[in-house]
Amino acid sequence: MVAKFGQYIVDIDTEKTKYFYENAEPVSKGCSCDGCLNFEKAVDALPQTVRKFFADLGVDMRKVCECYVNCTNDDGTLSYGGFYHICGTLLEGESAWKKTSDTTSCWDESAAFSVSPSFHVSMQKDISLLETDFPLPAIQLEFSASIPWVLEKENTYL
Repeated sequence: MVAKFGQYIVDIDTEKTKYFYENAEPVSKGCSCDGCLNFEKAVDALPQTVRKFFADLGVDMRKVCECYVNCTNDDGTLSYGGFYHICGTLLEGESAWKKTSDTTSCWDESAAFSVSPSFHVSMQKDISLLETDFPLPAIQLEFSASIPWVLEKENTYL
């Protein structure tokens, strides 16, 4: 399936992607930190547009390859970043991660695709932490998002 999201044009094999995620472990199986546990549970609290976007690509959001908390926002949500892998090819578009020096980069939200006002994605050819059984070719779908705290315990990121 060829799809366009903002500046990104991708050729995605949604069936291979979906098959991988159906058999992958949720993030909580690999990490028990509060950030990962909260992310997995918060998926249900995300806007339907975000959940549908990922489902249409064949991605189970609870099975994120990597997620991390950057900070707590003024409204109490957490600023998350992270990425998933998708079976496919990036035909057009550049990562929202812009180099600021030889060793650092920063997220350029204006270069990302807005799935919702608080959830932005970027696609890139450079792959990090590719799962050993992930189908090729693969691209990386990066995200930056404001995610609510949903765990039934005190927010450890305040």
